[in-house]
Amino acid sequence: MSPEVVRDLPNGEERAEADARMRDLLSRPEPGPLAERLALLHFTGRRTGRAYTVPAGMHGLGDEMVVATGSAWRWNFRDGADGSLTWRGRISPVRFTLVTDAEHTARAYWELYERYGEAAPRRLGISVRGGGTPGLVEFRTAVARHGLSLVTVVPTTAADTADVPDSEKERTRR
Repeated sequence: MSPEVVRDLPNGEERAEADARMRDLLSRPEPGPLAERLALLHFTGRRTGRAYTVPAGMHGLGDEMVVATGSAWRWNFRDGADGSLTWRGRISPVRFTLVTDAEHTARAYWELYERYGEAAPRRLGISVRGGGTPGLVEFRTAVARHGLSLVTVVPTTAADTADVPDSEKERTRR
């Protein structure tokens, strides 16, 4: 049986609890070693106008910083959106943009999968079913079938943290 890459995250309640713990931990001024690879994305919903704070993994790809996700919140960045990022205990203004190039996304997931080795499934929110090691073909299929996506994160010079809830701003300053 050839390998199949699928999206694999905890169930709703378990995921909500983990997200709450990560928001608490990552919003601290000294968040610890976990903050090297995880960050909080602060943004406003495109349709709802609601402020969101979402924990996500940060990945370096060449000179880009990206978030690998299949979560519905990614659609807020389809046309690009300004927001903020809490990473390594600091809030910075950023521009989030959903990558719409499926081939680029598949190649990036494959590269990250190979880079992270055994930790890749956990770091990327995926699992591999079947035998063997997935290649580019399997990641192309996963991007199309399971909505695996990339969001680029680009620092901006604007000191706009309007998308960050006041409670998060205050906790990060402490």
